[in-house]
Amino acid sequence: MKTRLTAAGLHFLASALVISFCLYVIYFIWYPKPFYTIHSVFDAVKIVLSVDLVLGPFLTLLIYNTSKPRKELVRDIAIIIVIQLSALSWGMHVTYKMRPVFFVFQGDTFYPIIKQDIDLDTVNSEVPAPAIWERPKMVYIEPLKGKDAIQRLQELAKGGPIKGDMYRPELYKPLSLQEDSTYRQDVIRQAMSYSRLLKSKTWKPGVEQLVSSRGGRIEDYLFYPVENDRFSGLIAFRKADFSVAGLVNPQETSSLRGTK
Repeated sequence: MKTRLTAAGLHFLASALVISFCLYVIYFIWYPKPFYTIHSVFDAVKIVLSVDLVLGPFLTLLIYNTSKPRKELVRDIAIIIVIQLSALSWGMHVTYKMRPVFFVFQGDTFYPIIKQDIDLDTVNSEVPAPAIWERPKMVYIEPLKGKDAIQRLQELAKGGPIKGDMYRPELYKPLSLQEDSTYRQDVIRQAMSYSRLLKSKTWKPGVEQLVSSRGGRIEDYLFYPVENDRFSGLIAFRKADFSVAGLVNPQETSSLRGTK
């Protein structure tokens, strides 16, 4: 039993090392803050964790026996490793396939766009899609003007299906929120007004909770709607440096109020 525990422990440490690297890629490159919350990425990650960190070492504990022929023992461990690698490959494939590639600011709202949402072949050459080792890119869509705006109004008047501009990658422009950014001032102007937030029964509790937990005053933050098929809430940026302060999820806020 001591030998089995040692083998299972070593297997666990090796699995933990591989999983740590994968989690770093997922949470710091593919789904950096706040994307891992917006996209509920843990649903896929927990399956990988359960298989690689629990099932793998547990099976090693069961089958490891030095009295077995060496060839048979190596075969059994190889089968376990194949099972682990298969689960890991599946989990990484799913998380990569659903990763956000662009964080689009259009109108007054941020939209996290995944690979399947758009045709990457039509992306504006100024902002190519991020490589596998790159984080999601922030992009900006200029408001329609002149003939383009008139054409869009005519399309809307016909009542046909109109694809939102956030899904038109040919319109994407690079967005940096640094001081010298071309579109920074427009993004700041589009922030939600503090009076509107504090008068809203939907947003006020979550906004106050975020400001209280992060410190300072509400005026130290900028708030914008965030929309995708899984999340509808607000994202808060610190006004001083435009770093992400957090998310406001009205569903979580209402559930917390209901437990009091």
